[in-house]
Amino acid sequence: MKKIIITGGSGTVGTAFIKKYYNKYKFYNISRNESQIAKLKHKYPNVKSYIGDILDLNRLVNIFEDVKPDIVIHSAALKHVNLAEENPTSAIEINIRGSLNIIKASIRAQVPITIGVSTDKACNPDSVYGYTKCMMEKMFMEHHNEKTKFVCTRFANVANSNGSVI
Repeated sequence: MKKIIITGGSGTVGTAFIKKYYNKYKFYNISRNESQIAKLKHKYPNVKSYIGDILDLNRLVNIFEDVKPDIVIHSAALKHVNLAEENPTSAIEINIRGSLNIIKASIRAQVPITIGVSTDKACNPDSVYGYTKCMMEKMFMEHHNEKTKFVCTRFANVANSNGSVI
């Protein structure tokens, strides 16, 4: 069974992926939110969670080297447009430096494929959030090679997701 690490795995995107493929893959979650991790563990007891922050490169490297994942799905981010506008330094730290840490950890652990979850707001960005996700995409493409593949997927607004107006 293939092993998948999901950063921000206790969030909307991560839990949707786990729900759909729970019996097909062995999942590992890296996130900071204790309450969400507890909910995830209750609903999906076979998911192993690591409390961690994507800004902590050493922790990421240790987890990646311990798990030896076949796939990493990077969905951890500061995702609220208004919070990114009000806190641009934090948005840059989390969405750009954190993503660079995912790249470095994936390369060190020789992860075959790392998928970056981006947003439609990365196309011709006009917000701090959009710019940070655009940079994540560019960094992933810069590091893509045959040994450690980096790809991105874009999501638009997801109804009833964390921060959704619906």
